[in-house]
Amino acid sequence: MKKDRAYSRAVEQTLTLADFERGKHSPNHSLFHLERMRLLCTRLGNPQSDIPSVHIAGTKGKGTTAAMITTILGSSGYKVGLVTSPHLHSLTERIRIGSEPISKSDFTNLVDQIWPVVLENGQNSQYGGVTWFEFMVSAAFHFFRESDVDFQVVETGLGGRLDATNILLPIMSIITSISLDHVEILGDTLTKIASEKAGIIKDKIPVVISPQRGESMNVMTGIAADCNAPVKKVSDNYSVVIKNKDLSGQYLQVKSPLRNYEFKLPLLGIHQTENALAAICAVETIKELGYLIDEDSVETGLSKVLWPGRFEVLKTSSPTIIVDGAHNPYSMERLVDTVKDHLDKPKVVVVFGAIGGHDLGNMLEPLKLMDPVLIPVSSRHPKSIKSEIVGTASSNCEIVTTKAFGSVSEGLDHAFNLAGQNDLILGTGSLSVAAEVSEIIKEIPPEIYPNLP
Repeated sequence: MKKDRAYSRAVEQTLTLADFERGKHSPNHSLFHLERMRLLCTRLGNPQSDIPSVHIAGTKGKGTTAAMITTILGSSGYKVGLVTSPHLHSLTERIRIGSEPISKSDFTNLVDQIWPVVLENGQNSQYGGVTWFEFMVSAAFHFFRESDVDFQVVETGLGGRLDATNILLPIMSIITSISLDHVEILGDTLTKIASEKAGIIKDKIPVVISPQRGESMNVMTGIAADCNAPVKKVSDNYSVVIKNKDLSGQYLQVKSPLRNYEFKLPLLGIHQTENALAAICAVETIKELGYLIDEDSVETGLSKVLWPGRFEVLKTSSPTIIVDGAHNPYSMERLVDTVKDHLDKPKVVVVFGAIGGHDLGNMLEPLKLMDPVLIPVSSRHPKSIKSEIVGTASSNCEIVTTKAFGSVSEGLDHAFNLAGQNDLILGTGSLSVAAEVSEIIKEIPPEIYPNLP
């Protein structure tokens, strides 16, 4: 109990820093820069420079791809640090060794160790105080160095070019599929967003690029050419056949330039097969760079990868309950495709809540293909859109919509009233909704933070 109190105090301490992820207002893009992060890490002894790094950007799939690479390298005997965001239930999920989040006691110790440097950085820097995300990333780098990891796999938070993680000089970069998201910060076209994401490409460092839409690929390969960075297009040399699938996973055959693989992937959806191909391409690139990779580690690692909140099946019947953190039109289309591909349910009841800054109307439009009943909710997230606004937008899309509920728990209770034993309850619209539904079904105690201004 004493340890939990110390952890809570440590969390509250970090949340005194500017938090643009959870704060109600996002900064202008021009306010982002890397100098403050570089200065902070310099004062920490540049821990990010001591470990071979894999750096991943993208709109969708970057966290999953990072988790896949981590499990593959772990299956090959390496100790791997993993940095991802956002988290589902506890902020400790953002800093992992392998699949295990940092312990609460280790996180508390990290705060104690780094906080004086954070304060000094803010007091003596022309760039202002350290942000919460910068703290979390720098803390992860410090923790990985202290833990003697062999690799660190690092997911960007937002964008790429100006993301705090982009002080890394990795052994390779990865860009997963991109779509329109965070347009107020990254730009309102795929070309602009592609340019921001491609900002992680470094001079002469190989980059793996997942299949892209529109002109995105040309933008990325052009930036790579300017950096003399070798490009590996996943779509050129990697292919997959889905041999079988059910709610427990997909049975895949993958053909790569090095060998053929067969394994069961516990994650569902065509998009997850694309992420698996990117992860395999990345690991084979690491092998080409001279690192020893066990021959069976790809199949072993991918067969046990888990990434909660992404088409996660919480119950298979009475009724079936699935959560997914889809939060933009493209990811919602993928979600609907996956539902239709795996399930044939008489009724779909959607518990839906969204975060401000996302394209609400276009997010809702793909759901019409399932002919659902939609329950508008507001999550605990400080940027959660009011459920009444969600309800109006849903009705305008000609989706059957119930009354709005002020919490996910109330909305889920109503979903149980509406859904029969053979029906589907789907919690989506944001990772925060997915997390709260999961917490209720799995009886996970929520980690509740103070509301931010």
